[in-house]
Order: sequence, then structure tokens, then C-alpha cells
Amino acid sequence: MTLPPLKILFLGAGEFALPTLEKLAAAIPAENLLVVSQPARAKGRGRKKSPTPVSEKAGALGLEQFTPKDINSPASRAAMQDFEPDYLVLVDFGTRLAPATIALPKKAAINLHPSLLPAFRGPAPMAWALIKGEPVTGVTTQLIGEKIDCGHILLQDPTFIRDHETLPELSRRLSLIGAPLVIDTIEGLESGSLEPRPQDENLASKAPKFKKEDGLINWNENATAIFNRIRGLNPWPGTYTFHRGKRIKIIKAVPAAETPLLAPAPGELRADGQRLLVGCGQNSLLEILELQPAGKPLRTAAQFLNGQQLKQSDHFSTS
Repeated sequence: MTLPPLKILFLGAGEFALPTLEKLAAAIPAENLLVVSQPARAKGRGRKKSPTPVSEKAGALGLEQFTPKDINSPASRAAMQDFEPDYLVLVDFGTRLAPATIALPKKAAINLHPSLLPAFRGPAPMAWALIKGEPVTGVTTQLIGEKIDCGHILLQDPTFIRDHETLPELSRRLSLIGAPLVIDTIEGLESGSLEPRPQDENLASKAPKFKKEDGLINWNENATAIFNRIRGLNPWPGTYTFHRGKRIKIIKAVPAAETPLLAPAPGELRADGQRLLVGCGQNSLLEILELQPAGKPLRTAAQFLNGQQLKQSDHFSTS
């Protein structure tokens, strides 16, 4: 797949942006693509500075790149303007663009967003789609406007959410769906066959970012709602509860297949052989598959049960 001889300014940082970068690198000459990413930042316990996934990929592809501290500063804009871009393509960049930055390209500034806009506007659309139990999601290309995720829609590609799909799995799949959609969008704009359309504000919903405390499990919710929160908040901020006063992460779980006549009370633990079951709201059960006590390695339910002597009063709680 190739594009006309266009100059494209690509702004990206995280792994979600990598398939689109690879598609663009294959579609135009290397000298026509300028990659802009975030500066290297300290990570991990050693606080060693590491480049973004996009910077690493750009280096591997031999592409010119630019990593300004402030993308919207006059100096940064002047450097990008010197490239004389036809299009600006934004994917998983992490910083809001000023109007003057949006106006840099000659033709259009385009964003790839991982939801079917106007649904789930904001920084965490995939997580919220999972938490809300949505059956369908997708990707959208849109014109970048001054208000976040409110620009005119260009193209969309829907997909069903799989039954036990976690956030990393959904993110990878949507990134692969979105990459060719960006190419199709540029081709459509170039040919004049693509007409931007405004979003329906009546259908808009928000996807705000999370705080660590959002991962605390409320066992009064039904098992399906708790399951959706666990897979939507994996890996960050993660979901957690308390057992015997100590914090414990819930890594993986599924709603139990059985519906007992009398389920355990919300948060009450029950061992069924090597299975660990927790009572939830609406007389439902959640089966815990993997969990991680504070300061200890990840354990399967069987390993947890082997190391515990569950009492009849044992339960998971919010403190």
C-alpha cells in the first residue's frame, strides 16, 4: 500500500501507535516522514531513562525523529514547520495540541482514536468500553479540533469485543485495525472521496483517566460488573481488595458458571476443591483465577488456597 508523494508529520509515543507508524513508513519514502515523540523518561526502580516505544521503532526504521520537551512551544512549531508537512497524524501521543500546532500541516491534522466516536471521548476509551460491558467498539479517524476528541469524523471501523478480552489484548487488536484506516483516510482526503461529518453531541460519552483508588473492588456489584472492571483496569491501575487486613491484587477472574440457590454474601470466600469463589451482589459468584498478595509473587487460586486455611468467616473487603 503506497500513498502519493506526501510529507507526513507523525506524532506518537505509546505501543498503540506502532502499527500506524509501520504502515506509514511502508507507504511513503523515509525522507517524507518526520516522527515526533515524547522525550525519554525515567522508569522502573533504577529510574533509568528509556525512550518511548515510538522513538525506539523510529530508530529501528531509520526515520528522522524529534523529541521536544514542549510540543507546543514556538521553537518546536518552527522546527516542525520547516518540514513543511502535508498532514499531521496523531496516535497515542499523550499531550494536547495547541491550535497553532494543529494548524501546521497544509492539508489536515488527523487523530486515530480507539472508540466509535462520539462514544468514550477522553484518555481511557478502551478501558471504559470494557468496564461498561460494551459488546462493540472500534476505531475512528477524525480531524483534530480544539476540543479533545470532538473533531469531525472521517472514517470508522467497528469490531465486537471478545468475551474475555483484557485491555492489553483489545488495545493490540484495535491498533492493528486502526493502522490501515489511517492510510485509507489519507487516500480518501487526497482523492476528495471522503467528506468529514460532525459528531452527534446527543450520543457523546466520556472516558476519563483513572486514579489508583478506582481499582478497589466493590463486592456488592454483580460478578459480571466486577469481571469487566478487572479486565478493563489491567494492567493499570489494576484491581485490588483486602484479605485479613492486607491488600491483595486480583489479576484474573471470571464469573462462575454456576448460580447457587444461596450464594456466599458479597466478599465471602468459598473454596470448591482447587477453585476460589467469591460472593458478589445479586446472588452471583466470581471465580478468582490469579491473584497477588502484597509483597509476594503472583499466585493461582490453587496456590493461594494451599497457602491459606480458609475459615468460614474469611472474606474480601474494602479495607
